[in-house]
Amino acid sequence: MGKSDKKKKKEKKKREFSKSLLIQESILIWVHTIAMLFLAYLCIMNDYIGELPWLTAMIALPWTAYGVSQGFYYNKAKAENTKNGLKYEATMAQIDSETEEENCECEDENEEEEEDPLG
Repeated sequence: MGKSDKKKKKEKKKREFSKSLLIQESILIWVHTIAMLFLAYLCIMNDYIGELPWLTAMIALPWTAYGVSQGFYYNKAKAENTKNGLKYEATMAQIDSETEEENCECEDENEEEEEDPLG
């Protein structure tokens, strides 16, 4: 294993923007939910006589939006890794076949050199 291989392993891959956005949205949705539940707790503890549907709506609606954004993210990921997208498996198979061809060419050259030892 050379130094360049070690460098490649140590270098972190830059995170995709959409993945970063989804992580930030996950954090934000949980902070929002906990804040609304705490607000509902305060209303109940302070003998708030009114109803709390505004709090339940403020919890449910962001989760709905979060579900939609996750659906679009996974749809995007599916499109990138299938037929007209990145084609990860096909790309890896092509790289493997090219590597095998190079290895075969090297073996053929070595066999030709061995056939003519007096050459």
